[in-house]
Amino acid sequence: MKKALLGSTITLTMLGTTHALAGGLWLNEFGDFSGGRASAGAAAGTDEAATIIHNPASATRIEGNQLFGSVAALVPGQKFNVQESSPLVGDDNGGQAGQFTPGASLAYVFDNGWTNWSTGLSVEGLAGAGLNYNDDWVGRYQATEVNLLVLAVGATLAYQVTDNFSIGVKPQVFYSTLTQKLRLPSSLITGREDVRVKLDGDDVGFGGMVGAVYDFDNGTRVGISWQSNFDIKFDGKLRVNGNIGDGLQVNTDTQLTMAQNVRLALHHDVNDRLGVDFTVGWDNWDELDNIFVSVKGAGGAPIVTDWKDTYHYAAGFQYKLNDDWDVTAGIAYDTNVVSANERVPELPIDEQIRYNAGARYHMSDSLMVGGYVNYTDLGSAKIDADFWSGEYSTNQMFQLSIFANWTL
Repeated sequence: MKKALLGSTITLTMLGTTHALAGGLWLNEFGDFSGGRASAGAAAGTDEAATIIHNPASATRIEGNQLFGSVAALVPGQKFNVQESSPLVGDDNGGQAGQFTPGASLAYVFDNGWTNWSTGLSVEGLAGAGLNYNDDWVGRYQATEVNLLVLAVGATLAYQVTDNFSIGVKPQVFYSTLTQKLRLPSSLITGREDVRVKLDGDDVGFGGMVGAVYDFDNGTRVGISWQSNFDIKFDGKLRVNGNIGDGLQVNTDTQLTMAQNVRLALHHDVNDRLGVDFTVGWDNWDELDNIFVSVKGAGGAPIVTDWKDTYHYAAGFQYKLNDDWDVTAGIAYDTNVVSANERVPELPIDEQIRYNAGARYHMSDSLMVGGYVNYTDLGSAKIDADFWSGEYSTNQMFQLSIFANWTL
C-alpha cells in the first residue's frame, strides 16, 4: 500500500513541477540595458558584454575587454479566487502565494588576440519560480510550496565572417535545483489528517546556443539565435511525514527535455539619438509529449502532457538624452502554454504582457551603470481541477534590476 501511495505521490508531484519549468518562466530579460525595453532587439546585438547572453555572434561587436554584472529582485503577487470547490478540499484560496526571488547575471568578453575571433563567458538564470500557498488551501494536493532555479554557464566563440556578418556558438552547462511540497489525502485510506510530502532534487545538463548577426551599414541590424533543447534528470529524494509512512524516504528520478527556442530580432537607428527594436520568438513546448517518472528500484512510467508551442513578441525603443544619459522602454507579449483544464497551481500563468522601462548613465569612458523596472501581467490563469476551480484575482510580477558594465 505504501509503495502504491508513494508512486501516485511522485507522479502528481513531478507533473506539476515540470509545468513550473514551461513557457512563461523562461526569462527573456537578464539585467542588462536591453531589459528596459523587454529585451526587444537584444538578439541583434547590444553595446554591453551581456550581449553574448542573448546571441553569441554579437560578441564581435565588443571591442577590447568588457565585464558586465547585474543583480535583480523579483517580487511576484499571486492570489487565487476559488469559484467552485468540493467539501473534500474546502475553500481556502491559498493566500498571497508569490515569494521574493533574487536574480543575477554575469558576462565577460575578452580580447584573445585572434583576428576576427571574439570570446566570452556568461552566467545567467534561465528560469525560476517561488510559490508558497497556505497549507490547507484547495490546491494542496497539487502543491503548497515550489522553489525552482535553472542556471546556465556558457563559453562564447564568435567569428566575424565579413565586416557586416558574424556567427557564433555558445556551449552551455545547466544546473537545476527543485524543492516542492504538497499534501496527500490520506483520509481516503485512514480517515486521518493529510500526509505531508516533500520532493527535492538537482541535476546538471548540457546544451548550447548558436546565432548570427548582420549589419546593413545604415543603422539597421538583424540577428537570430537558437537555444537548443536540453535534458534534465532530477535525481533526488521524496520524504513523507504523517500517518502513512511517517519518516519514509525514497530516491526518485524524473526525466524531461526542455524546449528549444528561436529569437529573431531587428534594431534600427532612426537617427543618432533614437533607436527602435523588435523581436519575435518561438518556444517548442509541443515537442515535450511525456515526462518519465520513476522510483529507484521500483520502475516508472511516462506522464503524458498536453502543452502547446508558445510565441514571443517584443517592441521597444532607446533614446540618448545627452552624452551621459540613455533611456529605454518596451513591451512584450507571450502566448499561453496550457489550457485551463491542464493548468496547475505550480504554473499560475496565462498569456503574459510585460511593461518595461529603464535608464543608463555613462559615469566615465570605461563605466556604465543603470537599471530597469518591469511589471508583468500573468493573466487570470483559470484552473479547472477535479474537485475545485477558479482563477487568479491577482497574478503579477514586479522586477527591479541594476547593472554595471566596465571596459577594462
